[in-house]
Amino acid sequence: MTTTDVKIVPIETPTLGNRTYVVHDGEVAFVVDPQRDIDRVLGILDEHGVRLTDVFETHIHNDYVTGGLALAKRTGAAYHVNADDDVSFDRTPIRDGDTVQVGSRMLVTAIATPGHTFTHLSYGLNELAPTETATGIGSSVCVFSGGSLLFGATGRPDLLGEEHADTLARHQHASAHKLADLLPGDADVFPTHGFGSFCAATQSDSTESTIDQERESNPVLTQDEADYVRELLDGLGAWPSYYVHMMPMNAEGRPNRTCPRRRLPTPSSCAAASRPGNGSWTCATVRPSRPDTRRVPSTSGSRVLSPPTWVG
Repeated sequence: MTTTDVKIVPIETPTLGNRTYVVHDGEVAFVVDPQRDIDRVLGILDEHGVRLTDVFETHIHNDYVTGGLALAKRTGAAYHVNADDDVSFDRTPIRDGDTVQVGSRMLVTAIATPGHTFTHLSYGLNELAPTETATGIGSSVCVFSGGSLLFGATGRPDLLGEEHADTLARHQHASAHKLADLLPGDADVFPTHGFGSFCAATQSDSTESTIDQERESNPVLTQDEADYVRELLDGLGAWPSYYVHMMPMNAEGRPNRTCPRRRLPTPSSCAAASRPGNGSWTCATVRPSRPDTRRVPSTSGSRVLSPPTWVG
């Protein structure tokens, strides 16, 4: 990503296959899809000497407990959640087309991209030059695509129930094309899911991408709707049964707290997740914990140790 003033710091959680993003201009910052352990975000804010003003959720997550509400309360930041999401806490409602200026250099635009959920939002980032601050236009830098457009894949459409899978798959196809039409080819794509997460419909080894790269290789952008939907739905596998608990917890705004949990004796044995609905809680990792030192090219990297895998 070629920008001199805006830095994007990814926080990897390899055991869940997800990323959180801290984005700042040297003075103020915003965060996209923070996970429950907000100490990692707070550490990066402190390390870079920046103040958090905004927290953005792309969707009500199915695979982990969000740290968004706790982070916003801790820092006084605005907590942006889709106005159409039915939640039990106070938030700053945001809708398709809404813009939020963060500091003097960053402009975030909400883009409706249903498919992973019905109310999914992506967030486009424009960098404003000093002469562009008044106009609020700027140059397009990237898109934070959550569970919509992933690297070589898309977010799976069946987590709200099999009865919605076909409809959401068609939404996913339309949303990906919407992003490809709206954004320039060199815009970077920063998804939340897709690094081993069961929220991804298929898996990819890619660690970076642009809109142009996705146009060339992602089935959602190379296939017509009928072929994409058929192949997507035919290829969906099992997802962890604990997912059914995550969305209600996140919509409730459950406070972050230490809860009873037990360490799995052999994390690598969790490669085969049980099917949902059997009442069990299964882990969401396919590999043992290990240090992760990967960096997103041309961004600031966050070296974090993968947390232990837990159930409960």
